[in-house]
Amino acid sequence: MIRWPFIVFCMASLAGAVQAQQLSVRSGDHPTFSRLTITVPQDQSWEAQQTSEGVELSLPGFSQGFDTADVFQRMRQNRVAAIEQTASTLVLKVSCDCVSTAFRLGALLVIDVADRNTPLAGPPLDGPAFSNASPQSIVESQEPIADPSIGLPWIGGASPFRVDQSRLEATAQTAQSNEPGLLISDRAVLLQEIQETLVEEVANAATIGLLEPNAGIRAPDAIEPQPILTESRPRDLPKILTSKAGNMRITSSRDQTNDLDAVLRNVTAAGRSCPAPDFLAIETWGNDNSFSAQIGSARDTLMNARDQLDSSAAKKLAKLYIFFGFGAEALNTIALDPSLLQSDPQLAAVATILERGALPHPNVLAPYSGCASDIALWATLSFREIPRGTDLDTDAALRALNKLPRHLRLIAAPALSDRLLNYGDPTAAEASMRSIERLPDPLTPEASMAQAGLAIEAGKSAEPILEEVIQTNTAQSPEALVRLVERTLAKDEPLSYETATLVEAYVQELRGTEMGDRLRRTQVIALSQSQHFDEAFEALEAVIPALSPTAANNLRQTVLEQLQKRASDLAFLEHVFSQKPDEIGQLPNKTKLLLASRMMDLGFGSQVQQILAKVPDLPRNSTRQILAARAALQLRQPFQAQAALIGIEETETGLLLAQAKEMTGAYREAAELFSATDAPLAAAQAAWLSDDWRDLTIPDTPGFGAIARLGAAFLAEEGETLGPLARASRALEESSEARGALEQLLLDPQVQVSPDS
Repeated sequence: MIRWPFIVFCMASLAGAVQAQQLSVRSGDHPTFSRLTITVPQDQSWEAQQTSEGVELSLPGFSQGFDTADVFQRMRQNRVAAIEQTASTLVLKVSCDCVSTAFRLGALLVIDVADRNTPLAGPPLDGPAFSNASPQSIVESQEPIADPSIGLPWIGGASPFRVDQSRLEATAQTAQSNEPGLLISDRAVLLQEIQETLVEEVANAATIGLLEPNAGIRAPDAIEPQPILTESRPRDLPKILTSKAGNMRITSSRDQTNDLDAVLRNVTAAGRSCPAPDFLAIETWGNDNSFSAQIGSARDTLMNARDQLDSSAAKKLAKLYIFFGFGAEALNTIALDPSLLQSDPQLAAVATILERGALPHPNVLAPYSGCASDIALWATLSFREIPRGTDLDTDAALRALNKLPRHLRLIAAPALSDRLLNYGDPTAAEASMRSIERLPDPLTPEASMAQAGLAIEAGKSAEPILEEVIQTNTAQSPEALVRLVERTLAKDEPLSYETATLVEAYVQELRGTEMGDRLRRTQVIALSQSQHFDEAFEALEAVIPALSPTAANNLRQTVLEQLQKRASDLAFLEHVFSQKPDEIGQLPNKTKLLLASRMMDLGFGSQVQQILAKVPDLPRNSTRQILAARAALQLRQPFQAQAALIGIEETETGLLLAQAKEMTGAYREAAELFSATDAPLAAAQAAWLSDDWRDLTIPDTPGFGAIARLGAAFLAEEGETLGPLARASRALEESSEARGALEQLLLDPQVQVSPDS
């Protein structure tokens, strides 16, 4: 008769502890380790580290402190000697040669300080060894401290937790008496003792892993559930854990056998306990009969004879809908009985994944992705994109996938392949697709998209697959169209205008949706790849207000690079000159140099200098410096060109430097540089303008060679002594040779001097 009052009191006590501002710290001693547990909200982050003095636990953003008043009532100070705390930090002072670990177990944050060579239940903390180790740290008795006056009634032998037998007999006699005052008083005392002992035993059982907290979560709306894994209804009791000796069994929360290690091993790497292997055995929720036969009979049993909803029938119908892949129908069925959200939240979780592709945040299935059971598949599918560093058991997920019925496997395999491929595991992604490629059924568009993703990852051509999906005109066609445009852009190939027009059609059809926004950006790229730049820039200006500055800049960069590669000279100049200086300045340096290079080829040196002013000159970039030198020479700035070429070792540098020298009047240096860069005509022209033209001009040089030979003949005759007739004859010959050399010079096409000039 006293069962319900003390159970209610126990639940009220636990609820009051949760509502307290401070976090309660509980403790327990074990033969080889000491354990502290703290009930921490699921969304509270935590950090633990081992120092030379002990273990430091920090809860970022938490400032309410900890309740450590009862810690050393159940735990000796042979391992954890003292506890210090701040508003958000708990420091355990360790006085033994021990190791430590910290991990989350449900709603509990567990800290273990264990003797050396003791298997830890979680990953060991990194850090220096404890410096305050004492050889007397391990005391003779490892039994936890307990008040001998408090205990539960014991049945079947001696127990350290029994209550005073005489008190029980006296209470029983009082209960049979007719004195109401004594009956109420003694029952209150006994009830108080039982309540306190029950709270202590429940807490102690939780610390060693026999019990796992069941944190209640508010039930979400029926249409968009936030599925949870915990259940509020009583579950079947687990099998009694027995010792290997066969003559002992667990009868108290303080008893523990070696067989408990097998239970504790069914956890993820993060210490999360995993459900039973058949927790989500969806392949058993239906049979080979037709959909109408199974659903019809299940719907007929929804209401009983009194026109009331049968909860078990609703659960069966929801399972059948999930078995056939109908997520929305399963959610609507679960909504008929809100208690199903609490008792079987995994149904709502799987139904939501089938209907919407993933679970909304917070994702309560995420911690179970590392479990070696069927739940690993649905925990992996619960992510829209798996975060880096997530613990995945891909083998368990693939095993669960292959156990699914064929029609459900066609739905789950492409989704699992996409997630694993994006996570960086193409081998497992290919294995996922092989589970349906061997089926006689034709592949769905979703499966074809997964195949295209694998082909792209392997460096193979995916365009034929994408074009087939586009032609199906299904929900996957817009995504295939986006990927096709991205592939042609990555391969630097042109795109047909028909494809760009198809993108525009999908933009109109899907406007106002997330895919519609992606298609608007894709439309801009497609128009630029099809060389319709007027439309591309018009679409660009229309979509930019809806983009972030980074996304807008990236999209402008893509269009301008396509403009530089594919546009005609007139179209290139028209659109580049229409860009604002700030817009050009926000582009990457690579794009700026591409635009400047083409503008330099078209002869716009001043505009090139304006673009290069927005490109840093340090560190020295040969492409930038050569463009700067070319622009300076075009603008008759030879000294600026020479300064730009300092330290640049390129083939083109010598020719530009020679032109700069010639422009400054250093003709001899220019002629030598032209000769070194294999430009003989330019070298001859520079040499002819030099004061040392006789020495620099080779006699067989086209054009200027004849004049050089004539000058050499005059110099040779200066030392000769001739008579009057000989000098007159020689003068006539020289006059004739000079006339012929001048005519040859003027008529030489390389010199390009007309007789009339």
